[in-house]
Amino acid sequence: MKPEWEALIVGIERYPAPTTFNDLTVAVKDGENVAQRLEQYGYETFRIQHLPRRFSQKRAGRTNGTELVRLEELTEAIAFLFNPPYPNQPPETALFFFSGHGYRTEVDGKEEVFLVTSDAFPQGGIYGYPLRELGRQIEISPVKQVVVWLDCCYSGELLRFIPTDKVYCLMSATRSYEAGVEIKHQQGLFTKELLAGLNPENYPDGIVNSHYLAEFLERRMAQTGQRPLIANSPQAILLTTQFPKRSFQDKCPYRSLSYFTAKPEDALVFYGRSKLTQQLIERVKNQERLLMVLGASGSGKSSLLRAGLLYQLKLGQAIVGSDRWHYLEPFTPQQAPWQRLREVLETRRHGDAETRRWGDGERGRWGDGEKDLVTVMIIDQFEECFTMSEHHQRQEFFDGLIDLLDNLDNLYVLIGIRSDFRGRLREYPQLVERINRPYINVEHLSREEIEEAIARPAELVGLGIEGTLKQQLINDVEDYPGSLPLLQYTLTELWKQSRQQQEKFLRLETYRKLGGIEGTLEKRANQVFDSLSTEEQGVARRLFLELTQVGDTLDTRRRVRLGELVNSHHSLEILDAVSEKLASKDNRLITRSNQENSQDVVLDVVHEALIRHWGRLLEWKQTYREAMVVERKLEAASQEWQEKGKRRDDAGLLLQGGRLVEAQEYLKEYGDLGMLNGCAEDYIQVSLKNHRKILSLRLGVGGLISLLVLGTVVATVFGLEVRKQARKAAESEIKLQSIVSDNLSLSEQPFEALKESLKAGGKLQKADWVKVDTRVGAIGNLRQSLYGVKEFNSLDKHSDVIYSVAFSRDGKTIASASEDNTVKLWNLEGKELITLRGHSDVVISVAFSPDGKTIASASADETVKVWNLQGKLLHTLTRHRNVVNSVAFSPDGKTIASASRDKTVKVWNLQGKLLHTLTGHSNEVYSVAFSRDGKTIASASRDKTVKVWNLQGKLLHTLTGHSDAVISVAFSPDGKTIASASGDKTVKVWNLEGKLLHTLTGHSDIVYSVAFSRDGKTIASASGDKTVKVWNLEGKLLHTLTGHSD
Repeated sequence: MKPEWEALIVGIERYPAPTTFNDLTVAVKDGENVAQRLEQYGYETFRIQHLPRRFSQKRAGRTNGTELVRLEELTEAIAFLFNPPYPNQPPETALFFFSGHGYRTEVDGKEEVFLVTSDAFPQGGIYGYPLRELGRQIEISPVKQVVVWLDCCYSGELLRFIPTDKVYCLMSATRSYEAGVEIKHQQGLFTKELLAGLNPENYPDGIVNSHYLAEFLERRMAQTGQRPLIANSPQAILLTTQFPKRSFQDKCPYRSLSYFTAKPEDALVFYGRSKLTQQLIERVKNQERLLMVLGASGSGKSSLLRAGLLYQLKLGQAIVGSDRWHYLEPFTPQQAPWQRLREVLETRRHGDAETRRWGDGERGRWGDGEKDLVTVMIIDQFEECFTMSEHHQRQEFFDGLIDLLDNLDNLYVLIGIRSDFRGRLREYPQLVERINRPYINVEHLSREEIEEAIARPAELVGLGIEGTLKQQLINDVEDYPGSLPLLQYTLTELWKQSRQQQEKFLRLETYRKLGGIEGTLEKRANQVFDSLSTEEQGVARRLFLELTQVGDTLDTRRRVRLGELVNSHHSLEILDAVSEKLASKDNRLITRSNQENSQDVVLDVVHEALIRHWGRLLEWKQTYREAMVVERKLEAASQEWQEKGKRRDDAGLLLQGGRLVEAQEYLKEYGDLGMLNGCAEDYIQVSLKNHRKILSLRLGVGGLISLLVLGTVVATVFGLEVRKQARKAAESEIKLQSIVSDNLSLSEQPFEALKESLKAGGKLQKADWVKVDTRVGAIGNLRQSLYGVKEFNSLDKHSDVIYSVAFSRDGKTIASASEDNTVKLWNLEGKELITLRGHSDVVISVAFSPDGKTIASASADETVKVWNLQGKLLHTLTRHRNVVNSVAFSPDGKTIASASRDKTVKVWNLQGKLLHTLTGHSNEVYSVAFSRDGKTIASASRDKTVKVWNLQGKLLHTLTGHSDAVISVAFSPDGKTIASASGDKTVKVWNLEGKLLHTLTGHSDIVYSVAFSRDGKTIASASGDKTVKVWNLEGKLLHTLTGHSD
């Protein structure tokens, strides 16, 4: 049976008498060179036949240029290539190359072109092989893919015979009326460029298909005196690759801890994810333009997107024409995601590496004609948006992505993100609603997929695996989710051992000696660490701890710039040298970026598997975990101090009170580790100097206060203005209470310190005439007092993000709703009382009934569930058609209202019966609230409005005025006033008739929540700008509460 790919290579030089055609000098050599190119780089293995001499696949010698090719011989060879006689099977792909003379003449009144054979004799009516017959052979051929390259005069006539039912690549050296050029004793002009075009080393991706070859030839021959004619089918034909399968014979087919790239050498050994790859391709084919790939760390998201999807799209086989799309270099967001996106877009390649610039300062502005270019963007490790950047940076990045998708109909964006960050996305609903559902979940491999990932790459390189080893590996990986990186690492080490022992088998005995799936990485990491000197080991320990992001439930990787690690313990030189060793080709425990300046080099662990599974690093993390948390806090505070110009007397930024004590304790306990960066070291020293300065002034300040008080009495005696002296006395008292608070902080009495600071703050609120330095000092001291107070209890039994918390009316019970699909109940001591299970997706909102006996929970599973305090599910309310965002009880506890992404509010009784559906919003409803008398409902929506309804579902008023989504709504206790919080950074206050009373401005980011005080005289608002602001009902800002870091 014939192989699937066959080629007929013909080169005719000899034209003996009586023919009148001149002999050629390089036609045979041209054919020889084309055959060599196909043998060396063929994407599939070609079986090649040569004329004038037939050769087997393993060629015994060179073609003799003196041999003849007769018409009968060429006719038979072409017929057998395209239409082999029964029982021979036709090839999948048939390639025909001809180099020789072409002849054009009139036959029976019609112009025809012939491939001239050695026995051609025009005077006798013998011209050679007619192109018309070649076209007929192609037309009736069962072959699926046809490739024809003709290097002869008048060969453009070939394009009259384009097949209608096949994938094809037809290329001619000249137009149908044009003679060709032969460079004597060198090669044909067309074949010279064809050979260059078939060389995959001339292409960035190392792959040549029919479309790439056409572009290459048209570009290279544009300046010559010969113009080729080319016809390609919309679907490309893969021709050559820099990494043909046989080239893997002496290479490791596994990828250790590195992800698989879209390069052929990686993609060809990427196995185990064929189903998911096909699923992604189908989603792109269906024009789903924003896709999200979710999976645990180590599940293979990066490899799936690159070696799976991206490689297949670039081939142009799964989606017709996708080989001619534009592919941006995959990138990660890092610390400045919008800047990273701009960098990728500014250097994006169009066609022949032509640079297109991204419009400075503008989103969505592309060059003329580029909006029609299909572009694919892959954003990997999307969780970095949340772990490495600030809220305003995330918002700018997400807004930029949305603008791109709005302005570019042919942009496809694929996002890879760890599944434990899915909940954070809900903070940005405008982005989430653009994501095509369902998400693509990268689950743990099945046994069959694990076997495929082990065995298929080995087969490619002729490597054997003992059956017992294969089964042991499958069992170990199947029982150990998240171990795929360790599997690849272990297989790589097994391959290295087999090479050292000059074997072509992977053996179970070697696997056991290495320590199995877990032990192999452990053993290697220990060997690398133990090979370092004592000083280098100290630096290495610090590097691994610095590259670890401490999490509540899971530690992750953290990129660090080398220059940021320089401090009084570790110079740039020692940090550079040790990181070079750890990142060397033989060690590969970390990676280094390629910046010329060492300070700018970015370090990263090679894979999070190292953070999770290296025992020595696990011990360090356990020992120094508390220190790492303090260190990161100090470095973050020092960064803010640095950004504001290192003002040494800024009481709001320098360490004071409990925070300064914490820093001193850190230095005493962990200072020798050398973990703090240089900026944080300076920050602590300046704070200590500032503290000593304050202490030295305290006695003087105390005396001054006494004198001021005495001065007040004397002044009164002498009849001075009483009010003026009273002000001085009050200011002195504020100063004194601030000093007392500071002393209490240093004495580790944070609550007492807070009480004194609050007293000073209360007086300060009524004394707007107090001098600026006194005001700044008192406010700064209040901040430090707040920092010094530890939490009363921490409710930390949820396994994922907590979205909503509610107190029962008696204040004795707390309910929390979480991304882990559960609601938990707690007492005030932080003891978990019960877990309410039943939701199948994220729980977004939770509420207590007024009598505290019933709980309602709203979920992304499109339901509201009603429970009693013992955790029994009473009712499930199931009439919403999308995520339920908010739930609320009426004051009498008999009615429940729920707000949903389906644009409705629904009203239910406690038995779960739907009473009314309130329709009218044109977009998602984020929040719902009852008035105090229970007769009115307010709803806040992404359509920028608040709507007010009665209990029967009648719309009473629509409150318009916000310029962005309204996220939260609340009634005042007397039910006469409504407050709304919006993405437009404002809070608005309205009466029940919908009249706007006040707009509260001052926040610099989205306002997420709003609430009234119990007496109804004060409003509090919480914002993405990390502050809570307190206002009176007239809209005057009373306080700004700072201290949150996100």
